Amino acid sequence: MSDRFFVTIFATAERELRALREHDVYVFQATAREAEGGEAVIEGLLNLEEISALVRAGYRVLVEEEMSRRARAP
Repeated sequence: MSDRFFVTIFATAERELRALREHDVYVFQATAREAEGGEAVIEGLLNLEEISALVRAGYRVLVEEEMSRRARAP
């Protein structure tokens, strides 16, 4: 199993966020919002291959933290 990372995905428009379905990536729908400057933003949990594919498709992806580093609830 490949490592997964918590990420923030930035798109230039809301329709590009909807197009993420085509990439079959795990995103947290409840985090979708509009950021300053009109960018659309959503958070997700992706592996390196998925991150690379989104960057090649024109998305900006901020890698926050490896999944294993976040504390789990007891």
